[in-house]
Amino acid sequence: MRIALLMSHADRSMAGAFRDMHFMRFLAAGGAEIAVFRLHPGAEVEHEAFLDGAVPVTFTPSDNPKEIPHRQVSAALVEAVRGFAPDAVLFKGLSYRINAALHEALLASGPAPLTGFVVGGSVTDPLLDRADFVFGEYTEQLKRHFPRFAEAGRAFIMPKYVDLDATRPDPAPEPPLHDIVNVGGLHEKRKNQEDVVPFTDSWRVALVGPGSPRPEVKAAVADPKKLTLTGRLPQPEVMALLKRCRIMVHTSRMDGLPRSVVEAMACGLPVIVYSSTVNGGFIQGQHGFMVGRDGLRPAVELLLREEGLRRMMGRRARRHVEHNHGLPALERAAHGFLDFLATAPEPLAMPVAG
Repeated sequence: MRIALLMSHADRSMAGAFRDMHFMRFLAAGGAEIAVFRLHPGAEVEHEAFLDGAVPVTFTPSDNPKEIPHRQVSAALVEAVRGFAPDAVLFKGLSYRINAALHEALLASGPAPLTGFVVGGSVTDPLLDRADFVFGEYTEQLKRHFPRFAEAGRAFIMPKYVDLDATRPDPAPEPPLHDIVNVGGLHEKRKNQEDVVPFTDSWRVALVGPGSPRPEVKAAVADPKKLTLTGRLPQPEVMALLKRCRIMVHTSRMDGLPRSVVEAMACGLPVIVYSSTVNGGFIQGQHGFMVGRDGLRPAVELLLREEGLRRMMGRRARRHVEHNHGLPALERAAHGFLDFLATAPEPLAMPVAG
């Protein structure tokens, strides 16, 4: 069984692909022959192996590097994948032109491999109508936004990569430095930190992420003395800071299930999210709250004023992550996917128009 992964976004760095690399490593350990492909800014085809040589990656030059990443294509990448002759192709990245170019080339060169996508939130791709499976973030998302795959038993969960040791809450934790933490780029309007900083009227708030606060965020700050801007932090420092906070409040208007939310839970923090953005991935009232805008302040005040409840939910949140994310969960997901492929599934029929 040959399985290819296409990282659709052009980039030479694989620093943000730990989850994908480990998933492929576990597929290889289960007996699959694997290969990863990606466009990069260089002029030549390059090869590199990751995770102690377990995951081979082929980087190919873009044919139109001046275009935005979503529009870039690569004849060299298409030929490299065709040469690998995969039985299944997993696309990581939605609505990239390279996805369509590769898919059409594979269709034209013989029996088409099974194809699938790693999907986030409700984002889609024109090729999804012709895909055979998807990997999503949580069951509710797959049932709500990708019912065709969920109903056919071809919707799988892709766990988050979380270092379960680095995030383990300390047995004798130091006193909290911050009451509320929010992680995300300050320049991104969708992150919506203007709904978090008003809590500086009563609580200490930390915003973790690169960039400067947008004007809307600055205008919403109640007490600047209770606001901490950390800037971009190395990952170990993010984990250390999370352990010195009491809850995470994630008010993004558009996201899947952010890794930062899962990392906060792993560090023992209850999380509060907008239900219009994140509608699953943890149990309401057990690991945190999914609320509307009007329910945000009552949920925050409840957790910060009821210390026993906060601690209990934090412990449950940690156990939830231990069971559903990290390397053990990724290994189980890889084995489950191999079991699916071993049944020699037929291509999933396209929906009938009208």
